Amino acid sequence: MTISFDLLGVLSAEVLSEIHSLSFPDNKWSVKEFTSLLQGPGVHAMIVSQQQQQPAGFLLWRQAADEAEILTICILPDDRSKGLASRLLKNFFNKAKNSDIRQIFLEVNENNNPAVRLYEKNGFEIVGRRKGYYDVKGAEKQDALIMKYSE
Repeated sequence: MTISFDLLGVLSAEVLSEIHSLSFPDNKWSVKEFTSLLQGPGVHAMIVSQQQQQPAGFLLWRQAADEAEILTICILPDDRSKGLASRLLKNFFNKAKNSDIRQIFLEVNENNNPAVRLYEKNGFEIVGRRKGYYDVKGAEKQDALIMKYSE
C-alpha cells in the first residue's frame, strides 16, 4: 500500500474541518477555526493519504522554538486500525527532528484508551493532568492527560 504525506496550508481549512468533523462528531471544529489556527505563527498541518486517494486523516501542530504541541490528530473512521496514525506520527517525528524540535506535547482525554495506547506505543509518556478539561456531553467533565515525547 502506498502512503503519502503532504503539508497543507490555510487554503485547506475546509478539508481539515470536514475530516475532523467526521472523525470527532461530538467535537467539530469549524472552517473558521481551522483558518484562524493555520494563520497563526508556527502552525502546520500534514495529511496522510493512501494510494493517491482522498485524505484519510491529518495531524495539526504548533511549533515554538524547539517544542511542538500536537493540536489534533485524526483518522477517518473507515481508515482506522490500518496503522495510519502511527505512520503519521512517525513522519511527523522525522519532520520535527529536521526542524530542531526536541520535545512534543499533546493533551488527550484520559478515557480515550485507543489514543492513549497509540501515543504510548509511539514513545509518549504521561507527564501531567488537567482536571476537568474536557466537557463531554451527558457526562461529568473529564481530565486531560498531558503527554510528552522527547528526542
